[in-house]
Amino acid sequence: MATIQLQVTGMKCGGCESTVTKTLTALAGVTSVKASHKDNRVDVEYDPAQVDPDAIRKAIAGQGFTVA
Repeated sequence: MATIQLQVTGMKCGGCESTVTKTLTALAGVTSVKASHKDNRVDVEYDPAQVDPDAIRKAIAGQGFTVA
């Protein structure tokens, strides 16, 4: 397993956190997601054999959030 910490802006509430969490947990290989709109941060634990950080970033950006 690998872990990535991403700076994500545009999340304004718990609903945004939920959207990011649901989007990422739907990706094969993602095992854990912790999103915080207060910290503008998303921590993701994933299996690098199944998903890469670029796919994780694209999935978040696809929901309208900005990934630094």
